[in-house]
Amino acid sequence: MDFPVKIVTDIYDAASDPKSWFPALDACVDFVGSRSANLMFHDSEVQSTWRFNAGSALWRSLTREQVDVFEKYFWKYDIEPWEFVHRHQKQSVLTDGDYWQDDVSLKRREDYEYYRDVMQVFRRAGAKLNDNLCWSDNIAFQFGVEFETVPSESLSRIQLILPHAAKSVEMWHTIAQLQRENSTLLSVLDQFEVGICVVRADGTLIEGNTEAHRILDARDGLMLNGDDKLTCRDTTLSDELRAAIQAVSDTASGSGKTVEWLRSIKRRASDHALLVEVAPLRDSAGDMGRDWGGAFVTLIDPLNPAPFNADRMSVAYGLSPTETDVCKLLVEGRTKVEVAEIRGVSPETIKKQTSSIFAKTRTRRVGELIRLVLKSSPPIRQNRSPS
Repeated sequence: MDFPVKIVTDIYDAASDPKSWFPALDACVDFVGSRSANLMFHDSEVQSTWRFNAGSALWRSLTREQVDVFEKYFWKYDIEPWEFVHRHQKQSVLTDGDYWQDDVSLKRREDYEYYRDVMQVFRRAGAKLNDNLCWSDNIAFQFGVEFETVPSESLSRIQLILPHAAKSVEMWHTIAQLQRENSTLLSVLDQFEVGICVVRADGTLIEGNTEAHRILDARDGLMLNGDDKLTCRDTTLSDELRAAIQAVSDTASGSGKTVEWLRSIKRRASDHALLVEVAPLRDSAGDMGRDWGGAFVTLIDPLNPAPFNADRMSVAYGLSPTETDVCKLLVEGRTKVEVAEIRGVSPETIKKQTSSIFAKTRTRRVGELIRLVLKSSPPIRQNRSPS
């Protein structure tokens, strides 16, 4: 089952412009067969810089007074069900019937009565999008009073939407930090302290920051060929990379389904492989001069670690002070033996502590841990005014 191109393109436009969630959610409502939908995001911090709540047309038609009633009197009923949703795997679609078993009393409950009177909705379905504990993101669909249960066809259609919505929110978390202080995306790529490339669907480099060019100029594992296309020394991997860039570019333009491509690329000069992520990118604002679909490529070199702050992730994932220190050293590219020497403990102790870090952060290897840290706190150079 495919869904309309308009949904996909609007979803990926929202990675750089959250207002695109409005038409995206409207299109999702039509596709799913619900009456309304909304998407919620907030950082784990108490005072969130990133908080937003986008809604479909029905939500946007509510008065401020009606919204205040929801927030003041009825949000309390949603706390436990959303906690229930977040105990499940990301992108698992759950309905209110999965949590509330008594339909009779549910119909008479004050919040459901208010939803029915004001929005003419009864049943609801929702999911968490990502499982990064440094932020929370949910999407919910509300169904008309004519439905006693959420239709199975609607649940299947929601499932198709979730991977794209999740990737767009993840990308927005990084891009939004740039847009707080800068007017365009391409002009500020050097604010990233990891390698960032913007490429066309055929792999041709459009822009790359200083760190990306340093990695590519080394021609060790990953490089540019004579046509300025990203390529790998390993021809099989090079074909995979080119196919991945084309696939995510198709997704960005609304004709594909691939959300991301993640690989480690071995190098001859180092035992530490490059970490490469390819994701869809759209330029709805016209920063590149025209409406364009392509790929956003992130290059992480463990031997040239970017400044990062692991403290925020440490709080979110419940790392102990010792585990936080070990995590920082691992993300800086230190081996377990080097970490043991620095901390003055045995390699076996570091092995146990690393296993605990992996378990708490739901990662399996150092490369995944590095990616999680950089997603949770993107290494973006801070602009500072002269003192």
